[in-house]
Amino acid sequence: MNKYKYHFMATALLIAVGLLSCTTGQTNFAKLQRPILAPAPGSPIPVACGPGNVVAGDLNNDGRPDLVVACAEDRALTVLLGTGKDFRASTPIPLPDGPGNIVLGDVNGDSNLDLAMDSHDSYGLVLMLGDGKGGLALAPNSPIIMKEGHHPHTHGLAFGDLNGDRKLDLVTVNNADNDLSIAYGDGRGGFTRAPATFAVGPSPYPLVLGDVNNDGRPDIIATATATGPMRRQQLSSSFALTLLLNDGRGGFRRSELPLRTGEPWFAAIGDVNGDGKPDVIATHHEQSELSVLLGDGAGRFAEAAGSPFSFGRSAFALVLADVNQDGRLDALAAAGEGVRVMLGDGRGNFKPAPGSPFVTDSGVWRLAVADLNGDRKLDVVTTNLDSKSISILLGQ
Repeated sequence: MNKYKYHFMATALLIAVGLLSCTTGQTNFAKLQRPILAPAPGSPIPVACGPGNVVAGDLNNDGRPDLVVACAEDRALTVLLGTGKDFRASTPIPLPDGPGNIVLGDVNGDSNLDLAMDSHDSYGLVLMLGDGKGGLALAPNSPIIMKEGHHPHTHGLAFGDLNGDRKLDLVTVNNADNDLSIAYGDGRGGFTRAPATFAVGPSPYPLVLGDVNNDGRPDIIATATATGPMRRQQLSSSFALTLLLNDGRGGFRRSELPLRTGEPWFAAIGDVNGDGKPDVIATHHEQSELSVLLGDGAGRFAEAAGSPFSFGRSAFALVLADVNQDGRLDALAAAGEGVRVMLGDGRGNFKPAPGSPFVTDSGVWRLAVADLNGDRKLDVVTTNLDSKSISILLGQ
C-alpha cells in the first residue's frame, strides 16, 4: 500500500515540477517578447503646427523634463511643460525665422536653460534666454551671425565647450558651403565668431560632438550626404565621415573616417562594444543601412565586421540609448511612420528589436530620448510633421 502511495506522490511531484518549468518558460518567453516601448496614454498629442525638431530639458526647474517643439512653416516654438504624467502646451512663441535645429544650454550662467536655433536659409542663429519658469525671450544680441557668405543653408547646430574655458560655444553646419562655423561664448550670453570656418565633406547634415580620443575635449564629427547641386561629382567623396579632433584651444585636426556605405546623414557617438572607448554610428541618406565604426580611444576608427546593419527602411535622426535596460547601447532612429530600434549586443552588432518599428503618427523626422514620467526608464518623443502632432513612447 505504501509502495503505491510513494509512487503516486513521486509522479505528482514530477508533474508539478514539469508544470512549473513550463509556466516559468512561458513567463520568461512572455517577458522576452514584451515590447520595450508602448504609446503613452493620450498619445499622439496634437500641436498647432507641423512640428520639425524637438528637444527635452527642464525649462522651469521643477525636476521634470519639458519639451520644446520647432515649427518651421509657422515660424514658432511650442513649449510643453511636463507634469510627470502629461504635458501642458503654452501659447506658441512667434519667431523672426522658421526654426530648424534647436539646442538647450545655460549660456549666461544664471542656471536656467537657454535656447539657440538655426534657420534653414540663414547664417544667423536665434538666441532665446530662459527665465527658469518655462518662459523664453529673445536675447538682446540675437541673432548670432555665424558666418558671412552667399549660400546660407544651415543643417546642424550644437552647444559645447570647444576651447576649454568652461563656457558654452556654438557650432553650426553649413550644408551648401561644406564647412562648419564656430562662435565662442563669454559665459554672459555673448558670442564671438571664430576667424575661420572648418572644411568637412560634401553637403553635411547635423553634426555630433563627443570626446572620441579620451582627452577631455569635445571633438566634432560631420556627415556628408552629397545632396547638393554637384551631387554626381560629390558622391565618390561621400564614403566617409569627417572627424575634427579638438586641440583644446579652438583648433582642430581633420581626418576622414572611411565607410563602406556612402552619404552618411545623421551620426551618434557612444561605446557600443563595451571596451570603454567611444564608437560612432551613422544613418545614410535614403538608405536603410546603419554603419558602425569602432574606436580605439585615440581617435582612430574601423568599421565593424558586420557593418552595415539594416533598419529595414530609410532612417533619419539617430540616438544611442539603452532602452531595454541590459547595460548595452541601442540605436533608435526616426523613420517615417515611427521609431525603429536596433538592439546592441555589447560587441558592436545590432539587430531589430521585437516590435520594431514602433508606430506613431506619420512624418516622423526627429526624436528625443529622456525619462519623461520619472520611472527611471527611457522614453521617446517624436515629432510627426505630416500629422501635426507629437508622439510619446514610454519605456517598459
